[in-house]
Amino acid sequence: MFSNTNLTPKQGKIREFLLDFQRKNGTAPTYREIASHFGFRSTKAASDHVHALERKGYLRRHSGRSRGIEVFSPDRSTTDEVITVPILGNIQAGHPDDQIEYLRDTLAIDQAILGASRGHRLFALKVEGDSMEGRGIHKGDWVVADADATPREGDVVVALIDGQNTLKTLARQKGRYFLKAENPNYLDLIPMNEMVVEGVIKALVRKVG
Repeated sequence: MFSNTNLTPKQGKIREFLLDFQRKNGTAPTYREIASHFGFRSTKAASDHVHALERKGYLRRHSGRSRGIEVFSPDRSTTDEVITVPILGNIQAGHPDDQIEYLRDTLAIDQAILGASRGHRLFALKVEGDSMEGRGIHKGDWVVADADATPREGDVVVALIDGQNTLKTLARQKGRYFLKAENPNYLDLIPMNEMVVEGVIKALVRKVG
C-alpha cells in the first residue's frame, strides 16, 4: 500500500495525474504531456519528477517504449497490480482484414480486471468498425485478448477466418462454429476453409473525452 507521505507536494500531484491519465486512457502520458499539464518549461523537469517517483517505488519505467511508464495504484503491491500488454495494432469489427499491423507500444491493465495470470500471452488491439456495437464494443475502443484462453461459444474473439482477421462473437449452429456480428448491418461469417481463434477478449478500455 502506498501513500503520498514521502512525496513532495509536486510529486504527489504528478503521481495523481499519472494515475488518472492511466485509468482514463489505458496508457501513460508522455513527458511532453506531463510538462504541458504542469506548465514545465521543458520535458526534463517532467523526466526528473518521474525518475524520483520511480526511486520511491511509485512507478516503473520501461525503457525503449513509447509511453513506457507503469504507475502503481495506491492500494496494491508493486508486483501484482498492473500488467503491461503489448499493442499489436488495429482489428476490424466490421469486414475482415488481411493483416494486423504490429505497433511498438503497450497498454497498462489492472490484473484484477483481466482475470488472467501473468503467464498468459496477452495482447491489445484497437477496434475499427462497428459490427460489435451490440456487445458494447465501439470504434476506437481497445480490447485485450488472451491467446492462451480456451474459446467458448458466446465469447468475443479475435479470429483468423479464411486468411483474414476480425473481431466477432464465436457462435455455433448445428455443430459448426462461425463468427457472429453484433450489428444487423453485417452478415455473420461462415468459414469456407479454416477458422482459427487467436485470442479471447478479456477486457475493454475506452478513452474518455
